[in-house]
Amino acid sequence: MEISVAADRFRAALANRWHAVLTAAELLDRPVGVQLLGRPLVLARLRGRPACLDDVCRHLGAALSLGEVVDGHALRCSYHGWAYDGGGRCVDIPARRGAPIPRGAQVASYPTEERYGLIWVCLETPEAAAIPELPEFSDPAFRVTAPRTYEPWRASAPRVVMGALDDTHFGWVHPGLLGDPDTPEAPDHEAHREGDYLITSYSVEQPGTLSSMGTGICETVNYRNAATPTSIRLVKRSATGTYVIFMAVQPVDTDRSHVYLLTARDFDLDPAGDERYLTFEDTLQAQDRVVIESQRPWLLPPLESRLALYIRPADLPLIEFQRWLEELGIPQV
Repeated sequence: MEISVAADRFRAALANRWHAVLTAAELLDRPVGVQLLGRPLVLARLRGRPACLDDVCRHLGAALSLGEVVDGHALRCSYHGWAYDGGGRCVDIPARRGAPIPRGAQVASYPTEERYGLIWVCLETPEAAAIPELPEFSDPAFRVTAPRTYEPWRASAPRVVMGALDDTHFGWVHPGLLGDPDTPEAPDHEAHREGDYLITSYSVEQPGTLSSMGTGICETVNYRNAATPTSIRLVKRSATGTYVIFMAVQPVDTDRSHVYLLTARDFDLDPAGDERYLTFEDTLQAQDRVVIESQRPWLLPPLESRLALYIRPADLPLIEFQRWLEELGIPQV
């Protein structure tokens, strides 16, 4: 398949899914421009809730993200002052006040939700799946960190998710942190579909996990991961407690992705410890990024092409993830 055709099909296949596009803390009293699946969008808080519109004024095409929120309920273009409500309808044209507003004075708006400290957008009717679940966010037994944002990765969103789903790289990419290259044997994996998720589970001995991060102390960690094409929730249980990593990957386009990360833990509940856990995740993200950005092509090659030579049983989670993507119609190069 030609790259341009695959890219168009990739964007279309993900358009009816929810995607995190910004942290809620970044959406204050000014509009913010973002990009999702190659489409420029503008976010603004209107009437107390986030709204998402195409980032283009219907008048002469200026970016609405350069404008301002007026009276808390409309987004005004900085070029000629046209103002739009949360549904994308123009509600004010200063140059012709007192006259009817043209019926065509409207821009596209998109379903928008605020959850887990993130702003989520769907470019079409959200029929494919709900916003990925993070039950720990509202569980009082867990301490949940604020979302961490990482600069755009030069990689497709499924590639980033696969990097988190793949456990056999731990000893090579994260030696001393998540694994040991002297013990490269793959764990016994289980993988199955469960509703909107691919579920994988396995047990490993890990150094520096949970409260003993960076100390070299090993403990048995039981993983249960729930992946979607653009997100993953990793639940790690050990004698120390339960530690959760939630990653939402924004497909800026086929070869660029924003990563948003939250952690949750039911131990060491002092908020003062948050930065230590997030700094640890920063290190892992930086190590993964170097490798994932080196992978080619950015979009996954089809399983049948054998351009990626998977081996069993080590790569079972990746095989099942890619098979699922193909069934969902998320195209390959």
